[in-house]
Amino acid sequence: MLRPVAVLVAALLAIAAPARADVVYGDWWVTCDNVRACTGYGFPSGDQYGVVLRLRREAQADAAAELDLNISADLAKGVSGPLALAVDGEIVARTQPPEGAEDDDRGWRISEAQTPALLAAIVRGKALEAKAGERTVVTISLAGASAALRWIDDRQKRAGGVTALVARGPAPASAVPAPPLAPVIRAAKPVSQAGLADTPPAAVRARIKALDCQVDTPEIPTAYRLSRGVVLWVVPCWVGAYQIASALVLTDERGGHVRLADLGGKGDANARAMATNAVYDTAAQKLYAYAKARGVADCGESTTHAWTGKGFVLVERSELQICRGLPRDFWVTMFRAR
Repeated sequence: MLRPVAVLVAALLAIAAPARADVVYGDWWVTCDNVRACTGYGFPSGDQYGVVLRLRREAQADAAAELDLNISADLAKGVSGPLALAVDGEIVARTQPPEGAEDDDRGWRISEAQTPALLAAIVRGKALEAKAGERTVVTISLAGASAALRWIDDRQKRAGGVTALVARGPAPASAVPAPPLAPVIRAAKPVSQAGLADTPPAAVRARIKALDCQVDTPEIPTAYRLSRGVVLWVVPCWVGAYQIASALVLTDERGGHVRLADLGGKGDANARAMATNAVYDTAAQKLYAYAKARGVADCGESTTHAWTGKGFVLVERSELQICRGLPRDFWVTMFRAR
């Protein structure tokens, strides 16, 4: 069964996030973002890493479900062609040729024409085998698949209609409501970075000490001018394996009016002012943060916040809370803005 990350280091994952929208059913994990685009992952029932059957579907009424199978390089070694996909011993679909180099994790896509038949078999089956000739390369558990896909139908408001994956009914595709629009965020115009100090003022250092930050680290604090009269100090606070969690402190040009930045989300003011591996783009007026839950980066969170002139506003958040050896590009967009 799946084992979501039980505890993520608070300092590393203290980056803002709206309410979560994901759930685990058996060996399946599903989620939808704020515009009702949904993703489902089916895993092997054991601890086999780097293997997942992925389903993606946008929220528009005419959006088709997309399926692909990822297999780690060690398990896919020697497999060069399409795979036969058998549900409970019966072959119901064949993949397209593999994508990716032989020494990398490799992906096999299922054509749009074969996807409906495969999904119909998945919701009734117990196990899906990917076979190269007589060899079973990997087996995906289908425990929880029906409930997971039904959950997507409900979230995308397809239940009871002809476009549903599982919860089908007579309602026409036109009954599926249009997805909500992503919010529009306007970043402030960039400003000159000339004349910024190299060393945080005493008031900033005092505020950092109050956060119990590890201020004696060799990493150097960085200053950015966000707007006229507003300076952001990114001060390393905690150092881990290939990661640095920083406190975000705002001041005026002279180092006064010291206060913590607020990235929103849950937690107290201290937590909302923390960002991991933070990088600020002065041209785009965006703050990027990236927190690995494990050193191999098979799970964690990343965020992008825009500076609007008044504060930081979330623009995008991606994450994966199931640590199963998947590549970074399997992190899922959970929130998006325009």
